[in-house]
Amino acid sequence: TIDGRQIKRGMLYRSDHLKKERRRHFEAVAALGVKTVYDLRSERELEKDPPRLPEVTTLEVVHLPVDCELIDPYAVAKRILKGDVKEGDFQGLMLECYRNYALNYTAEWSLLLRNMAEPGGLPGIIHCTYGRDRTGVSVAIILRSLGVSEETVLEDYLLSNTFWESETDRLSCFASCASCFRTPRSEVRALMEVRPEYLEAAFEAMDHKYGSFEGYLHEGLGIDDATLERLRSKLLE
Repeated sequence: TIDGRQIKRGMLYRSDHLKKERRRHFEAVAALGVKTVYDLRSERELEKDPPRLPEVTTLEVVHLPVDCELIDPYAVAKRILKGDVKEGDFQGLMLECYRNYALNYTAEWSLLLRNMAEPGGLPGIIHCTYGRDRTGVSVAIILRSLGVSEETVLEDYLLSNTFWESETDRLSCFASCASCFRTPRSEVRALMEVRPEYLEAAFEAMDHKYGSFEGYLHEGLGIDDATLERLRSKLLE
């Protein structure tokens, strides 16, 4: 953090979707000492794949639905296959999604911070479907709430690219081929990568509306100093 403290190890994890059919995933999470799973998937995602925790675990699931209404997966796939994509289209779409995450889901981010500050809220794991965008924004908000510098938050956020690179490369190649090369791989990658400008767009939206990140926390999320102190005492050393 900016004041020299460190985040305690083993208190907070981020992940992609924990597949319900893979019992070993939940067993591995429980073995880490995790008590609460924060599921950011939308209602439509839950309908398709509802969470079903194995009986062997005592994990509590907190559902905080976050979605980007600007992205219809089927419409995007259709555009890719038809080659109906101009340079920069998908990056522009992602920038708007991140602004949407920051400003239209303040109630969900507030509940996330409040829950983590309460007994039993941590250790926790946060996930959406791919663990990149919504999860990336949520963890960025948490880290900045703890006093981590924006530069360090960006470094943590960009780690998703390290773990997703082989899949990003494979799927972008497949999608480009499926479109008969009418859609460049670079445009598909814009949907699958995390980029500094995406998270920066979210931060800029917060600053523009609330004046600063502190204003976003207090006015936008309604988080008071007492809640912040509880959260920091649980996560920092």
